[in-house]
Amino acid sequence: MKLKTLLIAATALASISVSAVADDYKVGQVMIADTWARVTLQSRPAAAYMKIHNMAETADKIVAASSPLADRVELHTHSMDDGVMRMRQVEEIALPAKGHTELKPGGLHLMIFGLKREVKKGEMLPLKLTFKEAGEVEIMAKVGNKAAGSDHSGHSHGQTQ
Repeated sequence: MKLKTLLIAATALASISVSAVADDYKVGQVMIADTWARVTLQSRPAAAYMKIHNMAETADKIVAASSPLADRVELHTHSMDDGVMRMRQVEEIALPAKGHTELKPGGLHLMIFGLKREVKKGEMLPLKLTFKEAGEVEIMAKVGNKAAGSDHSGHSHGQTQ
């Protein structure tokens, strides 16, 4: 009976530890928190968002992103073009020294193209971020509808540079 109780307690602690770690990541002097991804269908691009704090004395930047569940992940921003909100790919996302950068709906974000399977609400979407100075880090973005609005279905997903 003690073994059963011990196993239940260990399982509970493990799940708490995983959920506590699943939302906070660090690479070098860069902290990443509040990661999440927009619910989507397999045939549509997904989007991922997060808060990033660069604690270093020098600026850094995200220069690439990828996911084992997608054909490609692009760095994107929104812009207004003749009264129409459009997304466009950017080469990098700047992280000011001792500053914060937020990837959010209607602003900077990651676009995830060619999902290899449908990712459902509540699942974790694996992503890898590459920073010019801090290096690479693997993170998990919880799939859900964290923020209202900014549905990507009405925007152009074409590449413009």
